[in-house]
Amino acid sequence: MKGLRKFFSNININDFRRYTIFSILLIITILVVGAFNMSLARYETNTTVNVSPTLAFFVVDVRSQTGQIELASMVPSSTPYLYSFTVSNYDSTLNKKANVDLTYSIEIITTTNMPLNFKIFKGENLTQDEIDSDTISTDSNGVYYRHLVINDVSTFRYNTVSTDTYTLWVEFPLSYRDYPDDYSGIIDLVDIKINAEQVV
Repeated sequence: MKGLRKFFSNININDFRRYTIFSILLIITILVVGAFNMSLARYETNTTVNVSPTLAFFVVDVRSQTGQIELASMVPSSTPYLYSFTVSNYDSTLNKKANVDLTYSIEIITTTNMPLNFKIFKGENLTQDEIDSDTISTDSNGVYYRHLVINDVSTFRYNTVSTDTYTLWVEFPLSYRDYPDDYSGIIDLVDIKINAEQVV
C-alpha cells in the first residue's frame, strides 16, 4: 500500500489531467472518423464507370464455353457497372483459327441475390440493348436463376479474323441505398455462355 501511495503522490495532477483529456479526445476522433468512413462506404455513389477485366471467348470450333463474373462489393449507384467481354474466331495464344463458318449465341445466367438490372450492348453502341428474352428458372434446391438470351446470333466467316466486343451493363438502383444492411456482403454470380455452331 505504501508503494502505491508513493506512486500516486509522485504523479503530477496537471499532467495526468492533460494526458487523460488528450487520450479521450484522440479516441473520440478515431471513432468519429471510423464511423464517417463506414458511412461513406455504404452510401457513396460512383461518378466514374466501374469496368471489370475483360473476358475473352475464342470460337474456333463447335462447342459451348462459359466464363464467370463475380459481382461483389456493389453499392446502389446512379452510375452503372460495366463489364466487357469479347468473342473472337482466332485464339492467338494457341495460334488457332476457325476453319469453318461459325455462328454463336449468348446466354447470361445470373443468381438473383441482389435487385440488379441488366443490359447487353454490342460494339460501341451503348444505346441498343441486345437482350431478346429475360426469364427466371429455379433448380431442385429452390435457387432462382435469371436467363438473359440474345437470339440474334452473330456469324464468323472462316476466312476472316473477327472479334466482337460486348458490354454487360449492370445497374444496382439508387433507390436501394436506404437498405445497405440488406445487401451487405452479398454476391451475385454471372455466367456468360457462348454456344458456337457450324453454319450449314
